[in-house]
Amino acid sequence: MISLRQVQVFLAVAEVGTTAQAGDQIALSQSATSAALSELEQRLDAPLFDRVGRRLVLNDNGRRFYPEARQLLAQAERMTELFSESGTRLRLGASTTIGNYLLPTLLAQMGDEYGGAQVTIANTREIAEQVARCELELGLVEGSVQHPDLSVRQWLADEMVVVTAVDSPWAGLGDDLKALSAAPWIMREAGSGTRSVVEQQLLAELNRVHIAYEFGSSEAIRSALLSGLGVSCLSRQVVARRLQDGSLTVIAPSSSIQRWFYIVEHRQRRESPSLARFVARCQALARA
Repeated sequence: MISLRQVQVFLAVAEVGTTAQAGDQIALSQSATSAALSELEQRLDAPLFDRVGRRLVLNDNGRRFYPEARQLLAQAERMTELFSESGTRLRLGASTTIGNYLLPTLLAQMGDEYGGAQVTIANTREIAEQVARCELELGLVEGSVQHPDLSVRQWLADEMVVVTAVDSPWAGLGDDLKALSAAPWIMREAGSGTRSVVEQQLLAELNRVHIAYEFGSSEAIRSALLSGLGVSCLSRQVVARRLQDGSLTVIAPSSSIQRWFYIVEHRQRRESPSLARFVARCQALARA
């Protein structure tokens, strides 16, 4: 029978690539780590790693085993936390726009109804990967996700608008797509849901767009816009206050984008009662 310790060893080696480093991470000697890994492979009757130089790299067997091992260890950790003070705390992930502008309000509305949450904020691709590895119970993301292990459902509608500083040279471009394509564009980094939506639905219509700057957050882009660095396409959630106070303005109104936010979960993971309540509250927000 496979032991949890063997699963823990496997995951540690998969993460760091050597039995020595994995042993340091989980407080085992290198020999004990190697022995546990060898016994696991014997019980599975399959090698899980290929040796590349001095490193151990997951092979096809290891990649198939990884999500099951991650889920098993996560379940074991939840079992040990059942009767602790943090036992009902959810592990949630959110892409940056949702994490900064929607999730705090949602959590505040729920109060201590479900025991609180540990929240990770990153771009859509990173959140989806963590849900797939069972490191997070649920993700709220801005971009559509394609992954065989994930269940992805539409959650909340959002509008993205093309904006610039009200006193910038591009404020009066209107729907002149030729002039808009020549303007300096400020974009999110690759892997961002905002970036993927803009590329698919807006930039494809413009010819030879000049991407002058890339930033890792919508807040940084908003600051760059206020400094007069160019134009961008952001969620109305991000720029609502600046549009209201008149420091930013919408250009190319016909190019606004309607998109969806999504709820992402692992297909094989059962919803805990607290997670089910959180999902129900998310769905209620979408219906409001």
